[in-house]
Amino acid sequence: MVIVVFASYKSIKFKSSNKENLYNYYTKYNLYFCKVNKYKVSYKDTESFSKLVIDYLDEKKNLKPFISDFPSLKNFERKINSKKNYITNRALLVDVLKKQNSSISLSVKSKENIDLLKLDNTFTITTGHQLCLFTGPLYFIYKIISTINLTEKLKDEYPECDFVPVFWMAAEDHDFDEVNHIHLFGKKIVWDSHQEGAVGRMNTLGIQSVLNELKQTIGDSENGEQLLDIFEKAYLNNSNLADSTRFLINELFGKYGLVIIDGDDKSLKKEFSSFIKKDIFEKANFKSLQYCSDQLSVDYKLQAYVREINFFKISKGKRIRIDGEVSEQEVDNNPEYFSPNVL
Repeated sequence: MVIVVFASYKSIKFKSSNKENLYNYYTKYNLYFCKVNKYKVSYKDTESFSKLVIDYLDEKKNLKPFISDFPSLKNFERKINSKKNYITNRALLVDVLKKQNSSISLSVKSKENIDLLKLDNTFTITTGHQLCLFTGPLYFIYKIISTINLTEKLKDEYPECDFVPVFWMAAEDHDFDEVNHIHLFGKKIVWDSHQEGAVGRMNTLGIQSVLNELKQTIGDSENGEQLLDIFEKAYLNNSNLADSTRFLINELFGKYGLVIIDGDDKSLKKEFSSFIKKDIFEKANFKSLQYCSDQLSVDYKLQAYVREINFFKISKGKRIRIDGEVSEQEVDNNPEYFSPNVL
């Protein structure tokens, strides 16, 4: 495939394919043209992905025991049928989503998608990430775009169902050093703060200096100014990092119907409390997780350290791993204090 690429010191829009007009634009704005070929490169050839990811994409048989199905459109039929048997409190989910997103301007499509979740033939396609400053690494964006694209493809494949793209904000993660910076044009811009605990609950005081540094790095281009305006509204008009990130993601992707959810929610955790108690008091997941981890590490790098208890306890400015000394009554009364780890 041949593509014509042009560049200039300012944005130019034209529709004419007339050679004379094209030449006039060239001489007036000093445009540069070149022809490039578009190639497809396999994930493996990029040498940027682990053996586990490559084998998963290649649908290697040795991975089948660890998953339900490989991610092909035809396999989603089995997944849809299995999910129909799940008991889900859809009314609670919709209520929580409306409350969490009440402070931002949702698109018509996002509102429609939230309401669709009341119906049994609606399914979610979910991605998620930590609350990286200014979206952080590029794959933050790729994750969301891929999720939106997949919902559209699934709707074409299974028109009798509806599919809602969801972004799960990892607001309870406590690794601030992983989210407090962005790499841009060879420069690392860092938000220095001594706050601790769940990052979503951290206030955004002092972030103005980071925005000033970002502005100097981006410059005063039209697109740059548009982004800076969104960033300033996100981080200066909201009191914590969770609300800031929700605003930012909605501004960028809300028009595509993306629905944003924060798991750091008392109502959601109350619904989840029976699982919390089983993990903490019965260590119900430990043996199966340990077995899978051991089997998988025979051929691949260890993915995560398995612990007997997979929950943290959140308090003001802290998120501490649970090793014991927790009562069932505490889980029942304050489920919002308990935060799951990566497993």
